[in-house]
Amino acid sequence: MHIFEKLGGIAIIVGSLLLSAYAVLFPILLPLGTGGIDYAEMVRSPGWVPLALVAFAGVLALQVGFYAVYAKMRDTAGVQGAVGFLFVEAAYLLQVCKVTWELFLYPVIARYPETAFLLRDAVIKNDPAVLAFRVSASVTILIGIVLFCLAIYRSAIYPKSAAALIFVGAVVYALGPMISVFVSVAGIFTFAVGCMLLGVRLLR
Repeated sequence: MHIFEKLGGIAIIVGSLLLSAYAVLFPILLPLGTGGIDYAEMVRSPGWVPLALVAFAGVLALQVGFYAVYAKMRDTAGVQGAVGFLFVEAAYLLQVCKVTWELFLYPVIARYPETAFLLRDAVIKNDPAVLAFRVSASVTILIGIVLFCLAIYRSAIYPKSAAALIFVGAVVYALGPMISVFVSVAGIFTFAVGCMLLGVRLLR
């Protein structure tokens, strides 16, 4: 178990660093501009695929790390902690799906004038099925993070500041798309800092 905790700590720290890098580099490498964002142009940017790959690896690493976080406090987490953990893992699975679209499908769609409008005019984003998926993902994240962060906060194992940062970061990220890309980026960074505190605790 000790080795598993160390590996989980490394995984969550690596995932946090990757998401932090994503949050910092996103507004730097992509043509966000000051007015309306042309999503198709942003996807065609040379920095899009590398950034999506960073996010993909980061989310996968965090999935492993959160399992170690839960395993260490499982005996005291109770039903609430267990349900929160299951929702968090489901939320990460949905997040991997979203990043997979961004990594493999969106570049193909944005490459051709005949299909670029699907991204530029938010046809895909506003499609009822996709919208339902995005709402489900956001709700799953919120439920999982609320319950799981409560379990972390009440445990005597992890710093309470980690639970607070993860909760705030997840909420800001979930609400970000309705406000601004920059708000989502800020949420990712805050979330990653909280996760890193958990990883440091697992390594001690």
